[in-house]
Amino acid sequence: MNIQKLMKEAQKAQRKVAEAQERLATMTVEGTAGAGMVTATASGDGTITAVRIDPKVVDPEDVEMLEDLVTAAVSEAQRRAKELQEQEMGAAMGGMGGLGGMGGLF
Repeated sequence: MNIQKLMKEAQKAQRKVAEAQERLATMTVEGTAGAGMVTATASGDGTITAVRIDPKVVDPEDVEMLEDLVTAAVSEAQRRAKELQEQEMGAAMGGMGGLGGMGGLF
C-alpha cells in the first residue's frame, strides 16, 4: 500500500470517527434500579445528564438504600453508554482494517 493511499484511508477513518462522536453526543441511554424507582440518563459519551428518583423510594431512615439505587442506576447508564460507543465506533471503523495495522490508532 502506498503512503498516499494510506493517508487517504487514515483521513477517511478520522472523519468517520468524528461523525460517530457527533452522533453519540446527541444520543441518550438510561439505567434503572429498584424496579425503575431510580433512573439515570447518560449521553452517548457517558456523561450523566439526569437522575430521576420516585418519591416513594425516599426514606429518611434509609438513605443508604437510596444511595445504592442511585449508584446502581448511574453504573447501568454508563455501561449502556459504553456499549453504544463501542457500536458507533465499530460501525465507523468498519472496513478500515486495511490500514496496515494502524486502524487501532483512530
